[in-house]
Amino acid sequence: MNYKGDMKEDILKELINIYVGQAASLLSEIVDNKIELRVPVIKILDNEYGLESGEYPHLLKGALMVSSMRFENELKGRAELIFPANHIKELISLCMGEEIEEVHELAEFTDADLDIVKEIGNIVLNAVIGGLGNFLQMKIDYSMPEVKVFDNIQVEELWDRKNKRNMLILFVTFKIGGTEIDGALIINFTLDSMKELMSKIEEIESNL
Repeated sequence: MNYKGDMKEDILKELINIYVGQAASLLSEIVDNKIELRVPVIKILDNEYGLESGEYPHLLKGALMVSSMRFENELKGRAELIFPANHIKELISLCMGEEIEEVHELAEFTDADLDIVKEIGNIVLNAVIGGLGNFLQMKIDYSMPEVKVFDNIQVEELWDRKNKRNMLILFVTFKIGGTEIDGALIINFTLDSMKELMSKIEEIESNL
């Protein structure tokens, strides 16, 4: 089934921007600094095609830090919050109110760095997946988030192996202290969960 369409993507984008806004408010309270999160672009993938590396360089080029979690029960799948590794130190410094230092693409990350990224991922992923679960009135159980760093070769290999069906790609802009950092949130649903979500979106679309 073809789930693509500008209206469907617009409806999802409006919903998900509400959820990331809630995550931003919670993060702002934690770090005592205003954080803005928005999703300017969302893509629905329902087959193995339609995503070119040249069109979306943040996803497919360079080293990445990925915070991921699985969700199951009535709504099932896997969600991954992705940022370029060379911007993670900058993001951490901004969140901690520390001076930003120039870092190389594969900078060393401390356990404290990974814990901060894990907490950011936990808040953002829970807000988005939890929001979708409430929207669909479906129960969700979450795994604990995991954080990993992948070099550019590993990124390409992982992406080539990834199932690109039943996927949402959300391009995320993280703004704090006047600095913007771009990343992405990838959600892979099971077939049944994707059908449930898109059926609800189509219901809203038909009533507009």
